Amino acid sequence: MPKIYAVDDEEDIREILSVNLKKNGYDIRTFSSSFDLINELKTSRPDLFILDIMMGGMDGLDLCKMIRSSSELKNIPILFLSARSSEFDKVLGLELGADDYLSKPFGIQELLARIKALLRRGIREDNSLENDLLTYKGIVLFPQKYMVKVDGDDIELTKTEFLILKLFMQYPGKVFSRENIIDSIRGYDIYVIDRTVDVHIMNLRKKLKNYKDYIKTYSGIGYGLKELE
Repeated sequence: MPKIYAVDDEEDIREILSVNLKKNGYDIRTFSSSFDLINELKTSRPDLFILDIMMGGMDGLDLCKMIRSSSELKNIPILFLSARSSEFDKVLGLELGADDYLSKPFGIQELLARIKALLRRGIREDNSLENDLLTYKGIVLFPQKYMVKVDGDDIELTKTEFLILKLFMQYPGKVFSRENIIDSIRGYDIYVIDRTVDVHIMNLRKKLKNYKDYIKTYSGIGYGLKELE
């Protein structure tokens, strides 16, 4: 039974999440503050985080940064919930390492679809038999370990960035549309805001340092890794 940890300072939201996720077969734990969740993480870890952005004390953005900085937690998917639905807020959440973003008020079926997509992606990867590392110039990617080395140095990628890079390294020279990339990393056709992929690509390029220019933008088409000659 997949374990989900949800943090929200609104009691009615915690109740909605608890009732509906339990009804659909999830082991759901809810927390009223980031600090309560942090205490729980000392002894256990979930398969998915659901974080409210606007909370007192440590907000969801800071909590996301803390999770992504932890070697033990960094690959666990994060779904943001927020009453703020502007594109700026959504892009900010994704830049900090969230995997998806859902605006309040939300429909239960849409919430369940997004949770299912994030968990399916993780299960599919965990059960993968693909153990061979992928190499491209000075970049080495270890599929099973969620590790990437650039010129011998470890680099920290979010799970989404890792999966995009993995897709590109599997098919150098191939051009992927935004829709291709989203379908590949989610394994489930659900709605995400326009430019979400662009944000992840921008962050990935920054982290690849000297190799950033090998990720090519094909205007009006999509992205891909330059084919080596």
